Amino acid sequence: ANDIDHAAKVTVKGTGLPVPRFVTLKSNDVNMRAGPGMEYPVTWHYSRKGLPLRVEAEFKVWRKVVDHEGDMGWMHNSVVTLKRFALVTDSSARIYTKPDDGSRLIAIAERDVILELRACPNQWCKIESDTIRGWVSRTSIWGLLDNEVLD
Repeated sequence: ANDIDHAAKVTVKGTGLPVPRFVTLKSNDVNMRAGPGMEYPVTWHYSRKGLPLRVEAEFKVWRKVVDHEGDMGWMHNSVVTLKRFALVTDSSARIYTKPDDGSRLIAIAERDVILELRACPNQWCKIESDTIRGWVSRTSIWGLLDNEVLD
């Protein structure tokens, strides 16, 4: 019953999609606001298309989001997409041909690189960029809920 009560308080006329969930920025020009409305001041300006954000709550067309550094605020739903990306949070993330660190190492992604998330069936995630396709340990990236399975 507690989970249901919590969900009812968190989502006010929202999408009906689960909260928390991850979204990504649609463009290189997005504002985070102090509250759910254009009348609230801009607290952050983002210029990273594809940056993953965790949705913590919804209020009509507004999403309360948290970034990888813990900064929280509100964004209009038109500036985010459900397309999944991950941000490398380790100093470097090793990318392998298979979901196994015994397989061939094909690339090393530096911190703050954004990679498209294709699947995360377990502790390994299949990622893609313009030049690379491979597998990375989910502990090296940010953009997934704990124990989330992405098929």
